[in-house]
Amino acid sequence: MIRLGPPCIVAIVCAVAAPTGAQPTKTTPGSAPHSAAQAEPVVPAFTAPFRTGFEPDEFHPDNPNEITWAVLDNTSPIVNASPWSMSVFYETPGDANDRHAQIAPDLVDPENSVLRLWLKNAVIDTGYLGHTKGRIQTGFPGSLSATEIYCKQRMFIHEDFNLLLTYPPDGDQWWLNIPFFDFWTGAAWEGHPNPANIGFSIFPFLGRFYFYVHNRAMPELSSIWESYNFTSEVPIGEWFTMEIGYRMGDADSGRIVLVITPDSTGISTVIFDITDITYDPAADLPGGTGPVPVSHWNPQKIYASDNTIHFIRDNGGTAQFDFDDFEFAGAWPKDWP
Repeated sequence: MIRLGPPCIVAIVCAVAAPTGAQPTKTTPGSAPHSAAQAEPVVPAFTAPFRTGFEPDEFHPDNPNEITWAVLDNTSPIVNASPWSMSVFYETPGDANDRHAQIAPDLVDPENSVLRLWLKNAVIDTGYLGHTKGRIQTGFPGSLSATEIYCKQRMFIHEDFNLLLTYPPDGDQWWLNIPFFDFWTGAAWEGHPNPANIGFSIFPFLGRFYFYVHNRAMPELSSIWESYNFTSEVPIGEWFTMEIGYRMGDADSGRIVLVITPDSTGISTVIFDITDITYDPAADLPGGTGPVPVSHWNPQKIYASDNTIHFIRDNGGTAQFDFDDFEFAGAWPKDWP
């Protein structure tokens, strides 16, 4: 069970730019990867209208120990592509010793800088059986009405997460998955009558980590649909590229896609390609609002229970995700995925 509160909010979706570049080789879950000799023909990609590498000279924050508003310089080559403000949201109480987000040296290439989200102490009361939690997530000022989003970024899941694979099977099993990204379609805290959340997580199972995506009506947390992928393990302790696509629609036209490309293989795998409703079906009932677009968005986050945070901490580690080379647009690249 995941207990979610109000996220930070998002404001910009940009138009697609002119095609350039090439797409990587792809596989589908459970299929054999293509070798280099079997690579598919090169497909034109595109240049995103917003891009940031989280380099120190691109990131201009206020107080990094509390709720932080920052301006990210847009490094997209598109002329007149505007910068935007980003927030880093921490639930309170707590301080930088409990959780922090910062521009930090890449653990693989110290010459490179990344956005690091770090949780050591779960100090936020959940209201559930004495459990606590921790959360850090990015977002943007304002609200949007997005019917399509494509984003791409690199992610590094610290090897300390492997400690969670030794979590005792007879231990408290409440909320052991860790969300890293989510879309909101309508917001309960803004009075929307049919809010829902599409969240991406990793979870430990039988000595491995796997990906999970769940669409839920909020705030009652009732499941609309969910999907697990047990054929592709989550890369731990290495960089991988993550592409996520969203398209608003009903059970026949809505679409959610996750593609990952580990640095170690260079092979892209479609983790999820889901055709289903992307909002709360109650919105389509008589008197409802009709289809609900994405209104808020948290493209980088770490959100976990005391079971997860404290087990990793008590065994000598810290729960932490790194993100880098983030870009997004208001439409998918041609022929993706």
